[in-house]
Amino acid sequence: MTKLSFLAFTIIAAASLTASACKKKEGGEAAGKPTEGAAAAEGAAPAAAGPLTMTAQALFDDFTKPGQDGMALLDKYRPGVTVSGAVTNTIAEESGFLHVWLDGGNNHKVTLDFTDQGAAAKQKAVKTGDQVSATCQVGGADDKMMMLTDCVLK
Repeated sequence: MTKLSFLAFTIIAAASLTASACKKKEGGEAAGKPTEGAAAAEGAAPAAAGPLTMTAQALFDDFTKPGQDGMALLDKYRPGVTVSGAVTNTIAEESGFLHVWLDGGNNHKVTLDFTDQGAAAKQKAVKTGDQVSATCQVGGADDKMMMLTDCVLK
């Protein structure tokens, strides 16, 4: 997924959230319904306490499952995810950034982009075949690859 695709995903998600909030406010108290805050306090599921923990394959399979509700995915993965898996390759850019790719199962890849630009992965000499774990934000996915951003290597 390119950075442009990620930006488009982010813009679409933000627009959906804004549209949803506007619809809730239209009915509001005038229609005899509780306000948005009251509704959230009554029926909303409690926010996750922290990042979910899963393997790269389980994450890819769950996030790309057909028929997913995009808003539910945003809510589910908002706290982030601690992902673990086998390194399939590392990519060092001329700028010094190091990207790590994990095996997502079934020829899928899960890419890790680090907040420290891969410094911790370089220091640990992460290489193909190593098992790694990182806490990240979910950037998005297509049918072959999933991008995780703001990762911190464990």
